[in-house]
Amino acid sequence: MSLRYFPLDGTDFRLSMGLQALRDRSWLDVDENYEKDLEEKQLLLRSQRTTVFAETEGTRAAQQEILDLVLAEFERYYPEICSPDDFRQDESPLVGAASLVQEDLVLMREEEEGYALAAACLCFPTGWNLIDKVGKIIRRIHQPVPGLNDRMGAPIDRFFRNLKPGKKVERFNWGLYDSAALFQPGWWRSGRPIDQTVTAETVSEKIFFRVERQTLQRLANETDILFTIRIFNNTLEEVASDRIRAARLLHGLETMDEAMQNYKSMPRYDKLIKNFLEQTAI
Repeated sequence: MSLRYFPLDGTDFRLSMGLQALRDRSWLDVDENYEKDLEEKQLLLRSQRTTVFAETEGTRAAQQEILDLVLAEFERYYPEICSPDDFRQDESPLVGAASLVQEDLVLMREEEEGYALAAACLCFPTGWNLIDKVGKIIRRIHQPVPGLNDRMGAPIDRFFRNLKPGKKVERFNWGLYDSAALFQPGWWRSGRPIDQTVTAETVSEKIFFRVERQTLQRLANETDILFTIRIFNNTLEEVASDRIRAARLLHGLETMDEAMQNYKSMPRYDKLIKNFLEQTAI
């Protein structure tokens, strides 16, 4: 898989919203893994639906709005890939929408204390469990991320309140993992032992640079927000095939505090990763 996104610019690692306006680009991202990713979603929805889908009462109308948005986006940007005829009927419109796209779909609804996760079809989580987050406001959802609420809690709340109808934004998140699996909930990842096959000779192939492309947009009901998450995996070798990228990734790791490194699950392979990057960076 080609390296589609590399959200590091060579500066010191820091927590930031990093929002960019989406103007002439789609908030959906279709690539060569489209059919494979959708097959995996269907398998997860059949085998453990309650793990990957959750909804709170009174969200069906907003879910239908999301389905309509997905169908309209395909008609505009990818008419050759998907049409309304491809829609798989489901009692939940959100599941129907998520079954058409590689993105996970999350409905955020304004509550008295802030925006809360009101419904989601989340088949490809990165180290968290949907069942633990549904119904919770953003600050509680972000609680496990070291320093995020202290540094970014207020700006995030303000952004959600002020997001205008019609405006779409994207941002990126990244981490390094010892698996290319798309489905990596917290309970699956936390119990994984150290992979003894990751050595100086294999680290470039066994460690994966995992990028989340996230988009946000307010729904036409002017209350709810659609949050999407799309996963991209590349081997460390693919990233480091460009020496500038290798140098930027190395600098990002070296300027990341220990708590964040622990959260991103990198310490177990830290020396191997940095040694490899040092050898390939300019």
